[in-house]
Amino acid sequence: MHNFNNFKRFLGVLAVVASLLVIATIVFRMQQEVAPKLAVRKLPVQVDVSLQKFHYTETKQGAKRWELTADRAEYNKKADISYLTGVRMLVHGAGGVGDLEITAQHAEYHNGTRDIALIGDVRGKSDKGYGFFAPRVNYIAARTLLTTAERVRLTDVGSQLEGTGMEYQAQTRKFRLMKDVTALYRQEGK
Repeated sequence: MHNFNNFKRFLGVLAVVASLLVIATIVFRMQQEVAPKLAVRKLPVQVDVSLQKFHYTETKQGAKRWELTADRAEYNKKADISYLTGVRMLVHGAGGVGDLEITAQHAEYHNGTRDIALIGDVRGKSDKGYGFFAPRVNYIAARTLLTTAERVRLTDVGSQLEGTGMEYQAQTRKFRLMKDVTALYRQEGK
């Protein structure tokens, strides 16, 4: 009987030691796992919010006026400006003039005024077939006006106008080149 009690004690001690080894192994493995890397990149100092695939729609009296999309947007709260990259602006025309699509490398969207500075290889293309090219164009929201002081080239089927400075009424599609205007007309679009 004495041997049987010693054997039971031995089994009890063995069970406790085995349990402690299992717990020690689990704790050791948990400490060895590498902490996951932070998937979110750190924002620059002046950026409060950063978004991928930005889309904004401006409406007036229930009708879309224009839409602004970008591959990336970074908002600076202090300046109240959103800095956009890979920009596409779609201006909806009134009275059947059609839509005007404008693309640019970058843009600055002023949240308070809703004005937009389109910067870098700015290209406008209407669904009627004409277009314009400029290094920089500003959209003044209160006047629905596109302006630039830069050199501009306007193209249409068979004609090309170039000038320095432009005012382009986004809703009516009427434009005015300010100075140094040249025109080239090709018969039947050749």
